[in-house]
Amino acid sequence: MYQEAWQLIADSRYITLISHINPDGDALGSSLALYPILRDMGKKVSAVNVTTPLPVRYDFLPNFDRIKTTLPERVDLLISFDCGSFDRLGIERPDAPIINIDHHITNTRYGTLDLIDEKMPSASSVVLQLLHAGDIPLRRDVATCIYTALAEDTGFFSYENVNHRTFEIAEELVAAKADPRIVAQNLKERNSLAKLRLSAITIEKLRLVYHAMIGYAILTLHDFSRTGALRSDSDECVDLIRSLATVEVAILLIEEEHGYKVSLRSKGRCDVSAIAVAFGGGGHKRAAGFTTSERAPEKIIAEIIEKVDL
Repeated sequence: MYQEAWQLIADSRYITLISHINPDGDALGSSLALYPILRDMGKKVSAVNVTTPLPVRYDFLPNFDRIKTTLPERVDLLISFDCGSFDRLGIERPDAPIINIDHHITNTRYGTLDLIDEKMPSASSVVLQLLHAGDIPLRRDVATCIYTALAEDTGFFSYENVNHRTFEIAEELVAAKADPRIVAQNLKERNSLAKLRLSAITIEKLRLVYHAMIGYAILTLHDFSRTGALRSDSDECVDLIRSLATVEVAILLIEEEHGYKVSLRSKGRCDVSAIAVAFGGGGHKRAAGFTTSERAPEKIIAEIIEKVDL
């Protein structure tokens, strides 16, 4: 399948790389890893994400400033990254083939070609295998993007998707001059005051049920307004809830214009991906999510708790 992907790339001149709405490090890192490779092959390549603004914590990634918010006029091939379903790309489906690169077992396989390996710790690891299949030398800027994606999607090598293969991949990337210190510094030591205030609100709003084994919080549009926090500043709030000693399942609701974005985390006893799928979402056993148009947050919480199996 990797060779099929390279054939599609070879047959295309105008190639668009796109990642999901409200991107994380894996989505952006995977996309930007392939950007200079295709550009140097002589392709007319565009990197796209419809989210405005993009999370500034990733602005150290090479070619971050090349990311556009709209599709170019011509697309011969669309390559998506770390996106479980097409609707999460936030675009109309183009009249062009799609290569769908991901590692989520819940991926809906919407591509013309689906490069999905759920055994990989990150979508960027699938990108790395694609480069290997094409005999593409690993250069520093590419390695930095792939390592950033790998580190963040494994919780800096602390999640259940970490195994010996994960560290072999990391070793290869560091050997190609990716700098773990620089990546960690940029992702962990550049918090804004607004983000810290939002974290404080999350703790203030934290509610515990089921003998304190389930923790949840609801962040409203007003919370973001009064702190000046961006949507991306909430990315780690659900992990903050999970960090409480007694909590086995963490739930975070984030109010949006037409409903709520729901993030689910587990310490392993509950498969939150199964819960997310039941609501039309997806993810991993310990990290998953979905969006809903339901406007009553307590109803959403109650329906989720009914599905929690501890």
